[in-house]
Amino acid sequence: MKQISGIYTIRDTPQPHYWDIVFEWEDELSSTLNVPLIPVGKRYDQIYKPGLFKKILNRLNAYQRCDQFFFSPEKYYVAFHIGPAGVYSFYTRNNVIPIIIDFWKHEDLRRLESVFAICPVVFVTSREVYDYLKEAGVKLTIELLSLSLPDKYFNQSDGLFRDIDIIQMGRSNATLDEFMTQYLKDYPATHYVCAKKTGNNVNIVSNKSGVLGVFKNREDFIGLLKRSKVSLVSAPGLDEDKVRTGGFAPVTPRFLESAACGCKLIGIYPDNADFNHYGIKEVCVSVKNYDQFKNILTSYLEAKTIPDHGAFLQKHLTSKRANEMLSKL
Repeated sequence: MKQISGIYTIRDTPQPHYWDIVFEWEDELSSTLNVPLIPVGKRYDQIYKPGLFKKILNRLNAYQRCDQFFFSPEKYYVAFHIGPAGVYSFYTRNNVIPIIIDFWKHEDLRRLESVFAICPVVFVTSREVYDYLKEAGVKLTIELLSLSLPDKYFNQSDGLFRDIDIIQMGRSNATLDEFMTQYLKDYPATHYVCAKKTGNNVNIVSNKSGVLGVFKNREDFIGLLKRSKVSLVSAPGLDEDKVRTGGFAPVTPRFLESAACGCKLIGIYPDNADFNHYGIKEVCVSVKNYDQFKNILTSYLEAKTIPDHGAFLQKHLTSKRANEMLSKL
């Protein structure tokens, strides 16, 4: 069994807002595994901004060969990757256990094998991707470690105060947008809040109060979910987004966060390996047309109750993932 000695983190340098939840996963893994966080942000930039000489050495697999024959690790470190790294570095060497979050179908599998060739284990967070890589015969030790809900957000549905009827945060879906436009015509008194990106900022917009502010941190986002009765959620890789993902449509943290905050969930997502693996149907219906959307949404808004998603969420806590990871090392 590989012993984890620390978790590499890039929180010591400015990063896009979508890294915030990664940092929360790191915090929980650090706590559960009782290992330190090791800031590596300044060195991390070398992965995405290598010089010409380093690119050539990477193409020749020089770094991997050097590590393979001259570096025998005694300590191992966990490192989250938003997507597969493009070059070999300290972040992908043979003492690193990578967790790859976004993986799309157009990724170069031979390059993936080259960069991660001597990593002891490579974790991916999508069951769909895991199955794809296994079927493709990728010459790596691939394991599944699904995305999770940071433990601190478990049972956030305190109280019945819900002044937002419907919220759609993060990824928007063209079909859900269309359904909501029609629903607001049919039920104009409905309070709807959504996120709209303006430049580098994400504005929170209410159809009743206008711009509520700028998306600044995770606490503000969770606070909005806790004020909402219904959360609209969707998968990436649908409609025109298929070009970007190659058709992969993984479960996103928004499903788990919405359930944790006591929202009723309505979504659009495929019946694929990833959503079946999570059991998303337990907490979220996937609507097929506007009439179904309208009927379910109206019944949800009329009900003066907060759903209990506890049994579902217990299966997807980050602390549970930490123990799953250890069992696979």
